[in-house]
Amino acid sequence: MSKTFCPMPWNSINIRNNGDIRICCNTNSYTKNRGIVRMEDGTPYNIGKHEIDNARNGELLKEVRLKMLNDEWHPECERCRQEEINGIKSRREHEVLEWGEYSGNFDVEAARAVTNEDGSIDTNAQPIEFFDIRYGNFCNLKCRMCGPTESHTWFNDYVKLHNRNQFNDTHGTVVLEKNEKGRWETDSYNWFKQSNWFWNQFEKHTHNTKRMYIVGGEPLIIDEHLELLERLVANGNSHNIEIEYNSNLTNVTKNIVKLWEKFKQIRIGASIDGYGDVFNYQRTPANWDKVYDNMVKLEANQNINLKGWFTYTVTPLNLFHLPEFMRWKLVDSGLTKFNPLSTAKPIVTYHMCHAPKHYNVKMLPAEYKQQVCNTFAEYKLWIQSTDYEQKIKTNFVDILNKVERFMNSEDYSEHLPTFIDTTLKLDKIRKQNILDIVPQYKDLFYDW
Repeated sequence: MSKTFCPMPWNSINIRNNGDIRICCNTNSYTKNRGIVRMEDGTPYNIGKHEIDNARNGELLKEVRLKMLNDEWHPECERCRQEEINGIKSRREHEVLEWGEYSGNFDVEAARAVTNEDGSIDTNAQPIEFFDIRYGNFCNLKCRMCGPTESHTWFNDYVKLHNRNQFNDTHGTVVLEKNEKGRWETDSYNWFKQSNWFWNQFEKHTHNTKRMYIVGGEPLIIDEHLELLERLVANGNSHNIEIEYNSNLTNVTKNIVKLWEKFKQIRIGASIDGYGDVFNYQRTPANWDKVYDNMVKLEANQNINLKGWFTYTVTPLNLFHLPEFMRWKLVDSGLTKFNPLSTAKPIVTYHMCHAPKHYNVKMLPAEYKQQVCNTFAEYKLWIQSTDYEQKIKTNFVDILNKVERFMNSEDYSEHLPTFIDTTLKLDKIRKQNILDIVPQYKDLFYDW
């Protein structure tokens, strides 16, 4: 068994918010290149204007494949390596199971069989089975751990926060300009708008698709996402396709729900990083009660083959809240199709925030890391006192242990001033207060 192999560089295409093609969504955290597949002149391959087949044999993908087949880590895969050395299940491990043990048709030997000496592949012999599509940055929320590349709602706060109207992305510098209504805007993320080129490639390459991963922005409020579902239903392939989402679930329409009934399975990674005020603070201007109601309604729909989970992104903003959220899931949520206890899914499908580093929990001072460990210890005692099955108790403790291990594995405290400064400025802009959400930081922010 290879310790670095991942099917993604062979059987998938992964599209950033701006249309640039990358190795996978996890190659966004550690290198300056952020996993982007480029042409010889350094120009990113872009789904809105370049052939997919050419990008699939870009130099970076060939290089990554050869590294994996030689059981070596490529620098672009650092996020998965970091998670695995800290005992956290990585995206790589998930995909190995997904395409190997679960579907039984693509493992390291299958990859080796279709790979040439230079790392290239015959794209006809190995079609695209997995599409990761990011429909621009049109979003109705401006989440704390997010930014203007993923949400246009961030633009105004970004300008106020940084006192500038431009930022860098993989395709270069993005300059925001005010429209006739005085709102900041850019067309840098409209690659899919009125794009016959994209739809032609979409029709060409989706005949063998088994899974799609659809993100935004917020995909459920983007018109082209609805068109994608309609096209897949019209071509008769929808019953063979599992569609996975990252969605904030603030806007679940009847039209989308009816189309979902036509697919093999709908997988929803609900962007839920806490409940109540903790959720509302992080994902402004979301309303927890409305989102929870949407989850309840989806659970009640018997016509959708639904598989759901909470994608809890662990940051300094919700680190202390993590065990309380897991307790809520077990005791009070009433939700059985999101992280169902009867399956191998964990109580919460947590993800560590790797970047920006001021939102990485490694940057907390040692005394606060100890406070986190003390809080976790109290909840470990609580779960052991309950009547839940042993596997649930073990999973509860295991999650907390792995988060602790990741947190304590390195010292990022040089980024603490940025965390404090950013938090205070955003609190002022949004009329919020971090101490209402994390009272444990009273002395930290008072001293500052």
